[in-house]
Amino acid sequence: VGVGGGVGVGGGAGGTGGGIDLDPFFGGVAPDLDASKLGNVDSHQLVEVDEDGEPYDERFVFVDEATCIGCTNCATVSPSTFFMEDDYGRARVFQQAGDADKIILEAIDTCPVDCIHYVPWDELVTLETR
Repeated sequence: VGVGGGVGVGGGAGGTGGGIDLDPFFGGVAPDLDASKLGNVDSHQLVEVDEDGEPYDERFVFVDEATCIGCTNCATVSPSTFFMEDDYGRARVFQQAGDADKIILEAIDTCPVDCIHYVPWDELVTLETR
């Protein structure tokens, strides 16, 4: 959690480890979301699920980090969904649906190497935990 209750991912304004300060873009978190987990846990762990453990959404965003060239387009266009991780400078989804669908689609479309994809729930969980 950033300074003044804002959200930080990485080392920005009270974040945890070097990264971007999301306060200018995020303006707060959903009431049921633990902001301290943003960027510190896989995005699927923050997805709201029903009583059967199934998500309410049908598709989720995933970045193939091995293909990512670190151009920062996605994180610039859709900063409440993507951030640039510090170790290898690659994009990563830290919050599914952090931005409006139209904004996320624009971020996907700006990727010069097409490394951002929509995937179903089971595939997202598998990809993020391997």
